[in-house]
Amino acid sequence: MEMKDMQDFFQALISDKKSEAIPQEYNYFEKLIGQWQIDYFDSQISHVIKGEWHFAWVLEGMAIQDIIILPEYEYGTSLRIYNPNTHAWDVAYGYTGKIIRLEAKKQDDQIVLTFIDDETRKWVFVKIEDNYFHWQNITVKDDGEWQINAEIYGKRM
Repeated sequence: MEMKDMQDFFQALISDKKSEAIPQEYNYFEKLIGQWQIDYFDSQISHVIKGEWHFAWVLEGMAIQDIIILPEYEYGTSLRIYNPNTHAWDVAYGYTGKIIRLEAKKQDDQIVLTFIDDETRKWVFVKIEDNYFHWQNITVKDDGEWQINAEIYGKRM
């Protein structure tokens, strides 16, 4: 693909702001737009992985796409599309060899993304502030308690 073609592609993909069709009360992910330095903690790994997570409005502002970069561990992308029929966000996360589908809804002050194929698995934005966020990958145990599998702490670049 030539450079001009790539520029045309990026201009067609990226949006400056959210679509007016998304009600502000469902604009859960807006504070994430931008670039973040992250620390990734996984219960299966003994060390912290330093990485980046980038978020941008796409598709005429009806969706948010992100790219997560965890060097020598995982590179992935999510597409979060607002669904006016359910007032939730339909999310697809893909990385080498896998695509995961989730539905994102606000629960109290948290954004909870529930796996479509397994409701005991969730990704949770515990807190999103202007320059900081905290994310968890959790499993809901039989007694309702959350088992934390992984966590990310993000700081705006």
